[in-house]
Amino acid sequence: MLTLNDERNLYEALTRRNYFPNQKETIGELPPCLDTRQFTPEVCEALAALDDSPSRRRSGYDLVEYKATRYNNVPRALALVHPKAHAFLTKHIHDNWGEINSIQDSEHSIIKPEQRQDGRIMVMNYEEPIVQKRRYNEASFSKRFRVKADIANCFNSIYTHAIPWAAVGVEVAKRNRGNELWYNKLDMFQRKSKRGETQGIPIGPATSSFIAELILQEVDKKLIEYGFLFERYVDDYQCFCESYEQAQQFILILGQELAVFKLTLNLNKTNIIALPCPSEDDWILELIGALPNRFGKPEGQNHQFNAAEAITFINRAIVVNKVTPDGSVLKYAIQLITPHIDDLASHDFLSVVINLAWHYPILIPYIAQLIDKSEAMPDSYLEQLDRIIIENAKQLRSDGMAWPLHILRENQQVPSGEAINAVIASRDCVSITILHSMLEDKRSIVDFAQTIIDGDDYHKDNYWLLLYQLFLFGDLQENPYEDEVFTVLKDYSVNFIPGESTTEAELQCERIRMGFVAEAFRNVGDGLEF
Repeated sequence: MLTLNDERNLYEALTRRNYFPNQKETIGELPPCLDTRQFTPEVCEALAALDDSPSRRRSGYDLVEYKATRYNNVPRALALVHPKAHAFLTKHIHDNWGEINSIQDSEHSIIKPEQRQDGRIMVMNYEEPIVQKRRYNEASFSKRFRVKADIANCFNSIYTHAIPWAAVGVEVAKRNRGNELWYNKLDMFQRKSKRGETQGIPIGPATSSFIAELILQEVDKKLIEYGFLFERYVDDYQCFCESYEQAQQFILILGQELAVFKLTLNLNKTNIIALPCPSEDDWILELIGALPNRFGKPEGQNHQFNAAEAITFINRAIVVNKVTPDGSVLKYAIQLITPHIDDLASHDFLSVVINLAWHYPILIPYIAQLIDKSEAMPDSYLEQLDRIIIENAKQLRSDGMAWPLHILRENQQVPSGEAINAVIASRDCVSITILHSMLEDKRSIVDFAQTIIDGDDYHKDNYWLLLYQLFLFGDLQENPYEDEVFTVLKDYSVNFIPGESTTEAELQCERIRMGFVAEAFRNVGDGLEF
């Protein structure tokens, strides 16, 4: 049974913690200067209470795109959903949580909603390696084949009308199409967050992960009925089979059940592997084998890398990266050893990472970690970060600009005039918004924003974050929209680059939390269960 405290935690997770893309276990998708903690449930309720204009009711809202670079430098478009659209969908999920909360309970889905200490409810936590290995060994015992299957372009392929199909069944949903029922509204509010389109849902907010789980867990139920032994990591399946014929059948049935919801398998990433086989990819085994012998010793027995060891290990990772067609080799390698770099080696190692980050923007967040570790940012790194910004502005990579800007901002530095002009010329909303928070002279950004304001609502929606921050700080004297969304956000003092400021709405969240804590202690004192 869902308690009032659980309801509040869910609401805060969807608004304050998992609104913008923030589902990585450690380093987030967005630089940490961007934060939605001031977008509280009370702000959400106020926005959801606003009436939509007739045009918005028909066409919904567009979103801000953030191009996150993957290991192969191919960007993945993450979404910062318009606040009004997010408020509608979030409130509806919260109010109807009892209808879909079973998505928390699947034994076959490894990544599913789970309330965490940091307030988030969706995190791409792939567990400790030893936990994965134990489960792999248990599941693969006495099996002859392992199937790996991947859904093609999952989030971008989700058909929103399939949401009611998953919620209540295809026949029931089709009979009641168009009725004001909770599952049809869930479909409608999801569409509203992406221009009213039925094809694809935004990648990033926890609301989208909930929708994907709702659909894919219906697929899972069919696989369970057939007796398959499988697990799913978001949209990746792994199944252990007793025969090659059973492995083929798994792929066939999975493809058929996905097709019910208009999804398809990625045939390039679907294969059958004879057992026994390693539980880890070859490149991971090669990297682990390249670690110094003492790395595997018990905690406290000299796990630190000196500069020569660290650079040699990364050089080995570069070689492996060149011959590995699939796998985030360099990211894994740097993530593996960064916590174990000797303090005296941090500058040398940082120099290596900065050089690699020019080629692979996915590595830039580790620069921030290493600068913190070395407790200083030498002047030579300023020029290098500047050049990284300029290069990524040319390539239109959001993260390749946003993360270096964040690092400069944290170290009270500003980019060069050339880098500033390059960021603005890229027209990247998130990067320009961070840049706005760094500059004293904001005229060039205001001039750019004026060209956006002259466009239609969809065009403005692509820059809603920048336009709102300019409106919040008075750089735009008038609300660029005809509706009251920005006015409500400003009335609640919502700042999406908040620094250390605390709003009254945040204090109200803390008072509500303390009320639940006090109630829990009273129940304990009265000998009651809670």
